[in-house]
Amino acid sequence: MKKTMALCALLIGLGTSAQHRSHNPVRGSQHRTELSAEQQATIQSKRMTLALGLNKQQQDQMAALLKTRLDARKELRARLKSEADSAKEKDGASRYVAINDRLDRQIAFQENLKGILSESQFEQWRSLRENQRKERNRNKGSRGRQRHHARQG
Repeated sequence: MKKTMALCALLIGLGTSAQHRSHNPVRGSQHRTELSAEQQATIQSKRMTLALGLNKQQQDQMAALLKTRLDARKELRARLKSEADSAKEKDGASRYVAINDRLDRQIAFQENLKGILSESQFEQWRSLRENQRKERNRNKGSRGRQRHHARQG
């Protein structure tokens, strides 16, 4: 009887502690300090060096390319935030322009990347990127199902 009571108390304790977890997708983001674009670019280029076997010259070129990309992204976020205050919903034309601009930036980044990486490194990068995209989509689906079940239960 005592073992059953202890087991029940343990299960109830685990159940309540699990419910208090934050559902924030970026864990601990409130406590992290923001990295500069240069620091983020250095970290990303080193990760790419480990994944793709970049040489020192390629690593430096990647860091510069990534820093430029991160700076542009930061400027875009600031602009979008200021525009969001003035217009809550985007009309079809402005949405088209935004999507078109994003795709143009991605194409330009990919072309710059081709100039830095060898063919085999570029194909490996594309493969890694595709795997990451699939994993993100798989995780989005499971989170959606979890939310759906939570609402029903």
